[in-house]
Amino acid sequence: MINKILARLSLALLTSLVVLALSSSAFGAATIVIQNIDTAGVGFNDTTPVAPVGGNPGTTLGQQRLNAFQFAANIWGATLNSTSTITVQANWEPLTCDTTSAVLGSAGAATIWRDFSGAPFNGTWYGAALANSLTGVDLQAGSAEINARFNVNLGKPGCGEAFPFYLGFDNNHGAGTDLVAVLIHEFSHGLGFQTFTPAGTGAWNSGFPSIYDRFLFDNVTGKTWAQSAMTNAERQASAISLNKLAWNGPSVTTDLQSILATPSLRVNSPAGIAGNYTVGTAAFGAPLSFPGVTANVTQASPNDGCSALTNSAAVSGKIALIDRGSCNFTVKVKNAQNAGAIGVIIANNTSGIVQMAGSDNTITIPSLSISDTDGFTIKGQLGAPVNATLLANTAAPSGVDTSGRALLFAPNPVQGGSSVSHWDTSAYPNQLMEPSINGDLTHSVVPVWDLTFALLTDVGWRGNKLGDSQFFVRQHYLDFLNRVPDSSGIAFWNNQIVECGLDKPCIEIRQINVSAAFFLSIEFQETGYLVYRFYKSAYGNIPGAPVPVTFGEFLPDTQQIGQNVVVGVGNWQAQLEANKQAFALAFVTRTRFTNAFAATLTPAQFVDALFAKAGVTPTTGERNAAIAEFGSATNTADNAARARSLRLVAENSQLKNLELNKAFVLMQYFGYLRRNPNDPPETGLNFDGYNFWLNKLNQFNGNFVNADMVKSFLVAGEYRQRFGQ
Repeated sequence: MINKILARLSLALLTSLVVLALSSSAFGAATIVIQNIDTAGVGFNDTTPVAPVGGNPGTTLGQQRLNAFQFAANIWGATLNSTSTITVQANWEPLTCDTTSAVLGSAGAATIWRDFSGAPFNGTWYGAALANSLTGVDLQAGSAEINARFNVNLGKPGCGEAFPFYLGFDNNHGAGTDLVAVLIHEFSHGLGFQTFTPAGTGAWNSGFPSIYDRFLFDNVTGKTWAQSAMTNAERQASAISLNKLAWNGPSVTTDLQSILATPSLRVNSPAGIAGNYTVGTAAFGAPLSFPGVTANVTQASPNDGCSALTNSAAVSGKIALIDRGSCNFTVKVKNAQNAGAIGVIIANNTSGIVQMAGSDNTITIPSLSISDTDGFTIKGQLGAPVNATLLANTAAPSGVDTSGRALLFAPNPVQGGSSVSHWDTSAYPNQLMEPSINGDLTHSVVPVWDLTFALLTDVGWRGNKLGDSQFFVRQHYLDFLNRVPDSSGIAFWNNQIVECGLDKPCIEIRQINVSAAFFLSIEFQETGYLVYRFYKSAYGNIPGAPVPVTFGEFLPDTQQIGQNVVVGVGNWQAQLEANKQAFALAFVTRTRFTNAFAATLTPAQFVDALFAKAGVTPTTGERNAAIAEFGSATNTADNAARARSLRLVAENSQLKNLELNKAFVLMQYFGYLRRNPNDPPETGLNFDGYNFWLNKLNQFNGNFVNADMVKSFLVAGEYRQRFGQ
C-alpha cells in the first residue's frame, strides 16, 4: 500500500501513516448488521471452498456472501445517520429464473409505522429503519427493520449461467452480476425507496399513504399520491402512465441537475461543423462526465484501430477517431489508450449509431460512437483542426418530465415489484434504482453519480455524502486540485479506501492517508503550493498575519496555474511549464507588484528584496542566477526577466522546506473549510486556530499523523456540514 501511495506523491512524508488507530465512530453514521437466518449448509452457511476475490477475503461461498452483504450494508451505514442499529434479516432461497433472466433478490421494510413521536407527517406510513431514525429509539427492539432474500440458484445450470453473482468488493464483475450493487439497490428499498400503496389497486395501505407517496406527482391529474383528493382509480392509472409519474422531492429535483444528462459529442471548432452530435455510449471504460474531456481530434492509424497505433505521438493527449469494423470495440479503445489518447470516437461503417458492448476493466478513458455520416463530416475537417468534447450534457437531462422532475417507472401493465418504486429506464447515466441492475453501476449512492441518497433525504433521512468513499475522493480533487478528477486518479485513490473491505479502522486510516496525499501530491506542490510561495516571495506575510496569501487570492491563481494539468495524462509537464511561465508573467504585471517593486531597481536590489520577503538567505549561486535573468540591464523594467527571477526565488528549495508546515496548515483551512483561518466562525476572528495547528505540527517535526491534524479537520463539524447533516 505504501509503495502505491508514494508513487503518486512528490514528498516521502507518509512513513508513519499506517500506525494511527481511530475509533470506529470517527466517520461512521449508522450501524447496519446482517442477521443470517439460513439453515445449515445453505446460503450464508454454504461451506463450499472458494478463493478470495476482489477484496472479499472469504474462503467459503457462504462467508463470501455474508461479507458482500456486510460490505454493502456498510456503504449505507457510512452515509446515513441513525442512533438505532438497523438489522437486515437475510436468507438465500430459490427464486424465479431461467437461462436468460432471473429474479436476483428482493428486500423491503420488515414493518411499517405511523404517528410515532417525531414523525414529520401524521397519518403517514414509514418503514421501520426510517421510523427508528426519526424517533431516535428502536420502536420494536429485537426485530429486524429490513427483510431480504436472494436467489441461491443464480449461476447454476438453467438459472442465469451467463451472469452469476460476482462476490468481490471492487466492482470488477465482468459478465457477472455484481452482488454488492444488487444489495445496495435492495437495501435502498428497505430504507425507504418504496411505496406501500399497491400499484394494482391504488388503494392506500389500511387507509393511509406512505411518506414515499407524498412525493409521487401525477402529471395527468396534477396531484400527489398522498392527496385525499386523488382517487384510488387515479392512482391506479398513474401507476401505468408511462412518462407521466414523477418525483417532486426538492433534493432529487436539485441534485438531478448534476447527475442526469444526455450523452453527447460537442464539436467546438471549426465553426462550420460545430455543434452537438447524437452518440452511442460504451458499456466499458470511464463514463462520460460533465464538463467532459476536451481535445483536438486525430485520426488513428491504422484507421480501424485493431492493432497498435503507429501514430501514437500524434494521438497522445488527443481524442482518437477510429473506424468501426474488423475487431471488438474494446480492442480499438484499448489500443488508443495505449497510445496516450484521452478519449475515443468510433465512426460507424453503416447508417445510424451503435451502442458499444464489451468489457475490459483496464480501459480508463471515455469513448462514444457516431454515425457514418457524422464521421465523414468530421474527417473532412481534420486539417482545421477539429476540437471536440466528449461529455454527459447536464443541460439536457434525460429521464425527467417537462418540469425537470425525475420520472418513475410506470409501465403498462403493472410490473409487480418494479412499478412505481424505481426510476424510469430512460435515465442516463444508469441509476442504481432502475428496475434492472446495469453493468456500469458504481457502488456510489450519492451525487454526482446517483440519486438514491437524494430521494432518501426527501423522505426524511439525514446523512452525509462524505460517507461515500468515491464522493470523499472526488471532493478532494475539487478542494485541493481545483478540478474534476480524471477517471484513473479517482479510481486509484478510491481503491485505497475500498480495499480495506470490512475493516473499519483501516478505512478510517486510509481516509486520512488519502486526504493528506492531495497536499503532498506533485500536482498540488507544483500548483497550489507554488502560488503560496509566489506571494511569500513577492510580499512576505500579510501585515499582522502569519500567512502570505488570502483564500480569495489563492483560489483563482491556483486554478490558473493548474489549468488543464493532470499529472500522468498527456504531455502534462509541458502544459504545467507553459502555465507557470504565463502565471509568473501575469503576476509581475499586476498593480500590486509594480507598486511594490519599482522598475528603476537594479537587478541586485530586486533579487535581494525578493529573498528578504521570502525569509531566505540564498547561496551565492542562487542569488547570481536570479540576477542573471536580467542580463546586462541596469534596471528591472523587463517584465519577462522579472517573472523568471521571481520564479527562481519562489521555487528555491530552502523556501519550500521553510514554508512547508505553514502552507500545510493553511491549506487545511483553504481546502476543507474554504475560508481564511481568521474568518468566521473563528473565535475573535484571529489566527489562534492556525497557530495552534502550526505549533503542534512543528512540535511533531511535520508528522501530521502524530499531530492529529488531518484527522481533526476531516471530522470537524464545519467540514462535514458542507456535505450533509
